[in-house]
Amino acid sequence: MQNMKYKIDEKTINKIISAAYKDAGIIDRIKIYFLIIKNPDAKKIFEEYRATAKVVKEIKPDKYPGNVKESLKLQNINPGKLIPAPAYAIIIFLITAMAVFLLTKESDEEKIYTTKEIKIAEEQVKETLAIVNKVFKKTENLIQDKVFPQRIGKPINKSLSIINDVLTGG
Repeated sequence: MQNMKYKIDEKTINKIISAAYKDAGIIDRIKIYFLIIKNPDAKKIFEEYRATAKVVKEIKPDKYPGNVKESLKLQNINPGKLIPAPAYAIIIFLITAMAVFLLTKESDEEKIYTTKEIKIAEEQVKETLAIVNKVFKKTENLIQDKVFPQRIGKPINKSLSIINDVLTGG
């Protein structure tokens, strides 16, 4: 694996292994399928692990070493029975149909604007910025003329007058 042309990260290798052992989810399996089509190194890794998985799955439970039998808690749940085969076929068909549709859909051409449309848009932007500027000016004036003097200045003046009266004794 050291002389690979394509760099495959550890996470992707783990997904390839899971797909080879058929432990991966359907989406990961599809992703790995497309990856091994494009990447010969990924295909080599997949085929090596798939061959190993085949050998491992052929080992009968009665041939397991004693300590492995004790440590494993084999469950009798067959994942294939959780989702019936027709559901898998329908899911795969729908995913394939969506992929084909998305891959064959013609991309929209980039819109080309005329000089007249650009000038109109520029004028609209200028008008909008003028309105925003006007609103900001009014807000600034309102804050300076009414909010600061009435809401901040009066309480500060009142507090300073009280402190002055207390200190001067009057």
